[in-house]
Amino acid sequence: MMWISYAGKELFRKKIWIVSMVLTVLFVGLFCYGLSQIASHTQGELVPAQALMNGLSFLTLGLIFSQMIMAFLVLFSTMGVISGEVESGLMLAVLARPIPRWKVYLGRYAGISSWLIIYSILLFLAILLPVHYWLDYPLDVPSALKALLYFVWAPQLLLAVTLLGSIYLPMLGNGVACAMLYGLSLFSGFAENLYAIQGTGDNQTASQLSLFISMLMPSNAMLRRITYELFNGLNLPVTTDMIQSLGPFSAINVPSAAFIGYTVLYFIILLGLGCAAFRRKDIA
Repeated sequence: MMWISYAGKELFRKKIWIVSMVLTVLFVGLFCYGLSQIASHTQGELVPAQALMNGLSFLTLGLIFSQMIMAFLVLFSTMGVISGEVESGLMLAVLARPIPRWKVYLGRYAGISSWLIIYSILLFLAILLPVHYWLDYPLDVPSALKALLYFVWAPQLLLAVTLLGSIYLPMLGNGVACAMLYGLSLFSGFAENLYAIQGTGDNQTASQLSLFISMLMPSNAMLRRITYELFNGLNLPVTTDMIQSLGPFSAINVPSAAFIGYTVLYFIILLGLGCAAFRRKDIA
């Protein structure tokens, strides 16, 4: 609880949480307004299959932008959480107490992670429920809960990567490196989908490259799994053409259960490496 309270105070003191909340409210407000306008103009004009794909399209877009918002929240709140406090001398005061360094490192992670989980749950519901209400997108509770777990899990992986980078890189360098890695993950996933939809030539190289990047930053892979869970749980007769109509946002090459297991192992390794690196870091 001490670390959660400390992380909350830091987020509010640096105005990160306040700015994020204001921008999130604006985004959700515009998203809901757009849904209401679309619903009023297409009411009764779409066949069920078109209405279903229409709802899935806007749900996927909303979740993509939501993940981007969470990614920038993670980057701005953690890119200097270790290196910044070492440079300012604050870490000397923290480690003056008889607390093992690994507990300090995990405590910083747990504090930020707790607030991020709350934010992720609220943001997911703020996207899913309006689509369900205005566009009549069918809602399967078990599938939605699975999608929520993956939605919450994705930024936790980014948080672990950014926190580890904060030990080795200065604040600005860590922010740039993690932002580029996150953007590369999104771009590679979208490019792989477009390549697969076009069906031109052999996409083995693109798939292998996308898999390699996904193993370093699984954010886009989690997004495909979220879309798959929200759609697959409805048990509707869906054709391949309907799925591919989403273009680069299609749920193609959905991560398997083995890949999800890999992300858990990857997460544990990142935290372990962070604890070991922080123990050896010179803070003087």
